Amino acid sequence: MPGSMRVRDVMTDAIVILRTDTPLLEAWNQMHAAGIQGAPVVDHRGRLAGLLSMADLADPRRALTDQSKVVDAMTRFVYAVRADDPLSTAVHLMLREHIHRAVVVHEDGSLAGIVVPMDILKAIFGAEEEGVAFVDVRDLGKAG
Repeated sequence: MPGSMRVRDVMTDAIVILRTDTPLLEAWNQMHAAGIQGAPVVDHRGRLAGLLSMADLADPRRALTDQSKVVDAMTRFVYAVRADDPLSTAVHLMLREHIHRAVVVHEDGSLAGIVVPMDILKAIFGAEEEGVAFVDVRDLGKAG
């Protein structure tokens, strides 16, 4: 990984931001439409309050109803990195904590974006699909 890369160089800053009082169905619709698996959650003052992931919504231990809000399902403990941190900081955090996303904050603690493993892979290896082979698993058992 290039040593000069910073989290801000790879993070996604055009993100879906949910509010604690958003109905869960609306939150799911927003995340699904954006093609994302998780989104930061802010309170009524715009302060980071948690993170909602599709896994949170599917957790059978939660008694969620049609009346449930984001606050009822979100994860309140959020891992964050600073936008100016070396990219290696985000990588080590994700590996150590076994997480799939980290919220990115500015020095003042305000929300800057989010970083996921795919952002990191694209930054390191490029977004091109050159040399990528796609295999139809239905063809694997066929004699050739």
